[in-house]
Amino acid sequence: MELKGKNVLILGLARSGVAAAVELANLGAKVTASDLKTRDNLKDADRLELMGVKLVLGEHPHTLLNECDLIVLSPGVPSDLELLYEARKRDIPIISELELGFWFAKAPIIAVTGTNGKTTTTTLIGEILKNNGNNITLAGNIGIPLIKEVEKADSKDYLVVEVSSFQLENIMHFRPKISVILNITEDHLNRHKTFENYIEAKARIFENQTEEDYTVLNYDDPIVKSFVNRIKSKIFFFSQKEELPRGIYVKNGVIVIRENGKIYPLLKAEELGIKGSHNLENALAAACVGWICKVNLNNMAETLKDFHGVEHRLEFVTEINNVKFFNDSKATNPYAAQKSIEALKEPIVLIAGGYDKNSDYTNFVKTFNGKVKKLILIGDTAPIIEETAKENGFLDIQKATSLQQAVKLAYDAAKPGDAVLLSPACASWDMFESFEERGRLFKEMVYSLKD
Repeated sequence: MELKGKNVLILGLARSGVAAAVELANLGAKVTASDLKTRDNLKDADRLELMGVKLVLGEHPHTLLNECDLIVLSPGVPSDLELLYEARKRDIPIISELELGFWFAKAPIIAVTGTNGKTTTTTLIGEILKNNGNNITLAGNIGIPLIKEVEKADSKDYLVVEVSSFQLENIMHFRPKISVILNITEDHLNRHKTFENYIEAKARIFENQTEEDYTVLNYDDPIVKSFVNRIKSKIFFFSQKEELPRGIYVKNGVIVIRENGKIYPLLKAEELGIKGSHNLENALAAACVGWICKVNLNNMAETLKDFHGVEHRLEFVTEINNVKFFNDSKATNPYAAQKSIEALKEPIVLIAGGYDKNSDYTNFVKTFNGKVKKLILIGDTAPIIEETAKENGFLDIQKATSLQQAVKLAYDAAKPGDAVLLSPACASWDMFESFEERGRLFKEMVYSLKD
């Protein structure tokens, strides 16, 4: 679509919405941006108006659709708004900022999705390619809008993009050269309403790919594996559990690549810089991308050894009186928190709870047995998790009214040799702006204990 002179509506003015508004204004589009926040809560309002963007704040009136040619939807804005139903009746195209960014991308896109591990895998793929001498640009749900970064990468580079189900809901032509699906477990049911809707949103990552492209799939995940018959591109599997006729897997403790009947050893699984079975999964997926991109295997092995993870993902903070503290604020669903509990060897004092996404905490609580010695709960879901824990026989529970109180209670309960783990199993939006803010505050409070 030629955008110069077109009337474009941006819904939602978080990071991606602001980036889309700026880029479209620079392209000569007539941009209107709407957000339910008031002007006092939007730091970019003055800048956008100086660029000629018209702001409609505090509501989404139907008059926004008058003479509208295109709607760009921010990931945080639900697709079932009444305004969007009306837009569909009028045949007004609705796209995500991810789709908009794709329209301007010159570099091949490597897109990573899944319920858990997206940021770690996206970052690790970037490191593998960069350490092989490739120019890469990271973007997407990792916190950097794609539309803001596309101009930095030309056809010889790579755009490595983390993509969420929210972003994939409203694509049209988005077509990655390599798509990666790590895993799919229940999440965001408050947004998608059903697990089936969530699965279908994730599956959109490969819908526009052709036989010239690649899709990397987790052989061990039955839902991910079930996509095989729907995919037109070349498929490359990874597995922790099975020996594959083609793909990357673990054999006798060694990560190996198998293609055309030949096996290429990469490194021992225990040599990975990131620990835990969930991170082994992330590393195998990243190695698949490296292999497809013809990365030197020695370079790839060194990167896999040297990479120690991303902030807020089972991040070691410090040790106080022989008690270790781990920040896993990015565990925003029960499955992610389960994996972190399983990854730690120490007895755990666990801080959990937060914004309710209609999740089921039964399996999460069942992983406590023999691992978690005490549970400190915060946030909106504290009563729900407490009830589930008691129903499953776990009784050593305390509630805290703030994260600061939770950290103090956890430290008081911990003994030398224990670990205090912030792994909420919930989103952060009831008490914090983001999981990053929650994680940073946790670390500050831990360091204040040390001081």
